[in-house]
Amino acid sequence: MKLSPLQLEAYFLTESSYRTNQDFNPEKEPKLDDTDLQVSADVQPLQNQERRWQVTVNIKLQPKPEANSPCFLSITVIGIVWAAPNLPESNLDMMVRTNGPTMVYGAAREMVRDLTARGPFAPICLPSVSFLPEAAAAKGATEIIAKAQAEAEKPLGTEGAAQSGGEPQGAAATQK
Repeated sequence: MKLSPLQLEAYFLTESSYRTNQDFNPEKEPKLDDTDLQVSADVQPLQNQERRWQVTVNIKLQPKPEANSPCFLSITVIGIVWAAPNLPESNLDMMVRTNGPTMVYGAAREMVRDLTARGPFAPICLPSVSFLPEAAAAKGATEIIAKAQAEAEKPLGTEGAAQSGGEPQGAAATQK
């Protein structure tokens, strides 16, 4: 095992709101869509602290009545992310803006599951999300998204894997 050069040093809950849906019908399946879940992230460098960032993740589950959701919730989690000195500056901003929110979102998902497990209905496990588009937009690098998507669509063991030093591309690369 090797530690990641990007670490989540601390995280904490700063805001939460949870309300059960009195109209929820447990005999019907919930039908949530992409617009019912809103996730946003903000990444800011910490002043006077080299290679440390404050990462804020906001999650809102505000489904429409026809979605038959068991609850409505809103949560804000802040994390402190640290980058090792040996991590090259060239990719540092993109890595922090992509992986920082991903790490904090993972902690927030667990908080949501724990919170909703205390309600009268089954706990909610939020879906995984990608922060790559937000990170690329913040850096003004939409071509990075296109390249990443193109590489992800290539089968493993093709030219893309050889060019990256043998590292697998696409979904398999994210499951390491």
